[in-house]
Amino acid sequence: MLRSVRAWVSTFHPLPALGQLRQKLLASRPAQVIHWLWPFLQHDQHRLLAAALVTLLLTVVEVATPVLIGAFVDVILGTPEALLHVGAVPLLGLLTVAALARGALVARQQALAGALGERTAARIRNQLWGHLQHVPLDYVRRRGAGRLSLRFVADTRMVQRLVAQGLIQLTQDLLLLVAILLVLMLLNWRMALGVALVLPAYAFLFQRFNPALRKASRSTRRSRSRLAAYLHDRLQGLAVIKSSVRQPVEVARMARLTNRLARHGSQRAGQGGQLQGLAASTVALSGVVVLAVAAVEIAAGRITGGTLVMFYTLLGLVVPIFQRVAVANRIFQEAFISLDRLRATLNVKLERPVIDRRPALRVSDGIVEVRELSYAHPERGTVLDKVSLQARRGELVAITGPNGAGKSSLIELLLGFRPASGGRILIDGQQTSKISLDSLRAAIGFVPQDAPLLDGTVAENMLYGVRSGVPEEELARAARLTGVDALVAQLPDGWHTAVGGGGGKLSGGQRQLIALARALAADPPILVLDEASAALDAAAEAALAAVLRRLATDKTVIASAHRPATLLAADRIYVLERGCLVEVGTHDELIAAGGVYARLFDYERMST
Repeated sequence: MLRSVRAWVSTFHPLPALGQLRQKLLASRPAQVIHWLWPFLQHDQHRLLAAALVTLLLTVVEVATPVLIGAFVDVILGTPEALLHVGAVPLLGLLTVAALARGALVARQQALAGALGERTAARIRNQLWGHLQHVPLDYVRRRGAGRLSLRFVADTRMVQRLVAQGLIQLTQDLLLLVAILLVLMLLNWRMALGVALVLPAYAFLFQRFNPALRKASRSTRRSRSRLAAYLHDRLQGLAVIKSSVRQPVEVARMARLTNRLARHGSQRAGQGGQLQGLAASTVALSGVVVLAVAAVEIAAGRITGGTLVMFYTLLGLVVPIFQRVAVANRIFQEAFISLDRLRATLNVKLERPVIDRRPALRVSDGIVEVRELSYAHPERGTVLDKVSLQARRGELVAITGPNGAGKSSLIELLLGFRPASGGRILIDGQQTSKISLDSLRAAIGFVPQDAPLLDGTVAENMLYGVRSGVPEEELARAARLTGVDALVAQLPDGWHTAVGGGGGKLSGGQRQLIALARALAADPPILVLDEASAALDAAAEAALAAVLRRLATDKTVIASAHRPATLLAADRIYVLERGCLVEVGTHDELIAAGGVYARLFDYERMST
């Protein structure tokens, strides 16, 4: 038997075991969270050090208070074995100082923790917003504004709570728990052992219940995200709901979503309640064990009444620690979900390098060439198949075709919003995939179909894309050419008229004119429009076509369109059908051919 024990000892090497423990700790979820958060926290190292110092002092005050109370009890009982042989009045003075110090330290700790949490969340929001500026536009569209807004509001809020109420509070509680156990061991190791024996049972049950809480928290967050996305979508489409008389259906759908959220939230509350109840029972059982052992120790004369009071008061500090650990665990579980979503968004591949060292585009003649261009959407398959076209300064080029033909996709490929699957786009002989994206987009004035305006004034929207150094006469020219100057004269506050979110306070035609003026204000050599006349009436469309005709004298103008006025003003028309280029020519030539264009134009003319 002795020989086998010696053989086991000879094979035991503590260093590998410690190495494995270190690897497990580094691979644990809390360690990964701290590792991910550190770049955002390290800018506040002075606050972190201050918070650590305050937490340490607060731990000393928390532990010293029960010791002073126990000593005071022994003094007033006249126990000769009193821990501190000082008078009652000095002890009361020390207790008063400890109480005041505790209040000041708690206030300082909360202020530091709150500042750390808010500043960390702010840095994450800033990095997230900066990252979203350079991710593919298709990613933003697939995720939707509602879901991405949650990253900035709900998810960063959970990170703020994690830092302020999770990490700081949990660190203090762990320090306090260790200090309490050390003091208990110094006071009476037998009673301390009775307390320590209960803790492993709590740790085991805590570990057992924790996965259920994590699952319930994840389900709750997922249901909340679905509800937020549903609300964002339906509030935008409220006019459609009303006009379709679908209010009862939407009310029923909302009830299903809210009931699901309530069910998952109830499950999370139940799991959290079980953990808090477990903490309360553990501490209560510890108290019973302490009383049982204390009866024996007092009978044997090994402890005084003051020591028992001191011991029990210290044990009373463990109750809120376990309760706070249970709450902090719930915060951690919810924060893990938010961190996973934030990391997933921040890991989305950028549409260009962080530092784009590719050469800048130089536009001289303004010749745009599309050669054998193809594009396959990840979900919809082939959208464009070997499309070729050319546009040059001095002419208005139109791209038309039935819905779903690939017109908008072609426009987005020109702007670098999507990566081409094949073929090339060249501007004055420079391949756009080999030049910097910022210089490409700076050379192209873009007017999208829905002409979104930013919340602000007319002047702010028109000047949004204008770089410093653009002369005022160029701005005035853009306003005059598009008719925005006449529009502004009719608005109640002129250039300072608020347009509202998305330009909701203006009509579709007014938004389109301001969007066109915004694109022209920076005087780009190339102008690209995607169904810019879709929201205009016949008179406004004819006016816009005349503007484009004038602009085409000194710019390269490419317009995706299906309305008659724009097509009639075009010098050359490219017709797409099912992603393929099927016809090219002037309006008269294509009408005479009697093909796809002729049928589409007749249909549009009759519709208007």
